[in-house]
Amino acid sequence: MVATIPVNSLALCPRCKALRSFIDVSAGGVLYRCSGCEWQFTFTAVAPTGTATAAVVTPATTLAITVASGGASFTAGMRLLYDVGALAEVVVVTTTGTATNIPVAGGFARAHANSVTFGQLAVNPSFSAAGEQLVPGNPGWGF
Repeated sequence: MVATIPVNSLALCPRCKALRSFIDVSAGGVLYRCSGCEWQFTFTAVAPTGTATAAVVTPATTLAITVASGGASFTAGMRLLYDVGALAEVVVVTTTGTATNIPVAGGFARAHANSVTFGQLAVNPSFSAAGEQLVPGNPGWGF
């Protein structure tokens, strides 16, 4: 069996202000590079968050996240960062979930263990500390 690594994830680029493909530069982690502006961003999970109660054993055919409660907090079109560690991937909620089920589009790219944490996707510049080069605003956006 050949393991798949999600190479691209679609997300709204904070610099481009457009939906862009992000290239995974951390081999399954949370560091991505925008395919438009080519700046590096870190993906994190923000509220609403949850913990899965079932493992993802067959990635391509698993079309929902099972939770103990709170599934309805995740609405249609919301992008989620699933498994916030070394096996992170972005999935998209297809319809508003039920209390214990969050439907996702197209399944998963890889298998995940039980008790995985996830949350709404946030895209933040990777280099924003003092002395690091900040991501500049796009020309013409009035930043």
